[in-house]
Amino acid sequence: MIISVPVFASVQDNSLDLMFNYPFYKKPSSKIRTQSAKVLYKELKNENNSLDFMMYGIYKQPDIFNQIIELCNNPQITVRGIVDVNTKGMNDYPDTHKLKAQCKNIKTDFATRDEMQEYYDKQKKLGYLMHNKVFVFSNNHVWTGSTNISSTCSGGFNANVSYLIKDKKVADLYRQEISQMYNDEKFHIDKQKIFAKNIILEDSTVLDIYFAPNENILNEAIIPSFQNAKKSIYVAMFYFTNKNILEELIKAKNRGVDVKVIVDASFAKDYSKYINIMRENEIPVKVENWAGKMHCKFAVIDNNITLTGSLNWTNSAVNYNDENFLKIQNPRIAKETIKYFYTLWKSIPEKWLYAIPDAEGVDSKNSCKDGIDNDHNGLMDKNDPKCQL
Repeated sequence: MIISVPVFASVQDNSLDLMFNYPFYKKPSSKIRTQSAKVLYKELKNENNSLDFMMYGIYKQPDIFNQIIELCNNPQITVRGIVDVNTKGMNDYPDTHKLKAQCKNIKTDFATRDEMQEYYDKQKKLGYLMHNKVFVFSNNHVWTGSTNISSTCSGGFNANVSYLIKDKKVADLYRQEISQMYNDEKFHIDKQKIFAKNIILEDSTVLDIYFAPNENILNEAIIPSFQNAKKSIYVAMFYFTNKNILEELIKAKNRGVDVKVIVDASFAKDYSKYINIMRENEIPVKVENWAGKMHCKFAVIDNNITLTGSLNWTNSAVNYNDENFLKIQNPRIAKETIKYFYTLWKSIPEKWLYAIPDAEGVDSKNSCKDGIDNDHNGLMDKNDPKCQL
């Protein structure tokens, strides 16, 4: 099905701007072509005092990259940046290391391999992520959401939602989270739990903001929101393996709530049991067959509450990663997000309500010409046997 929509869209408000990335480009791009990237770049260009950021990494976004470097090299501007490194001391986005080499004000969530080993000894688990996508500006604007700074996310290819929140209380809360990581060098399970509830913006939006690791995200935000749902729950999620959330969706469906879910194809192949459980319980689940990813992490409840942020619905995200999570109470935000959800829903053929498409191959349009290893099997485009079909 062909859906005629803009490949980006935004809804502006005095307190909170909402930006949608549609996954209908044929290829990733190094250009600033999404609204979320344009808004971020404009804020970076206008900054003349301070910049705080915490992000997973950066890849093939030269305009944003160069603007961060320019701010880092300006002695009149205070910059604090935090990026992820994996268990091998590397970042999955190679431009991240170039950025760090040119900007002395960037730290990583692990300084040494010994620190990683210390975390492993505590929890018997490696792989803690700095998974935020957050920029805080001196004008008290906060740019955040699900959009990575990459050719596939901010460059336009994956489905994403971003937000620009304009509020000092919110900005100060994010600065507090950044400070404990940047200044105190406390990350992941060593951090103090920071959250704030019932922040009221000028437009009467009510925000609850949490930073992971924090089990309160489940116990105070996600699960109660589903338990209180009366009419509808619409979910667009990249990774979804938390059994408690899954159980609440099934309970909501059983009491008559309209539940619909969109998930990513690469996730669905690897974790098909979760898809099967929802479908067996008569929850309609569509698996995307775009070339780009379903990279959103949101749910909309009863046309009023939006749950969103950088957080995938996994145990690792809630209990180990550095993430940010927002509960937004605002009918306008919910309404626009539902419109976006249904645009994505209608773009996926009905057959993928009952089956799971290959992320790369004839099932997923343009996936064999996009220069991306969509199914993570080490083979790409014409070299992947599924594309040769």
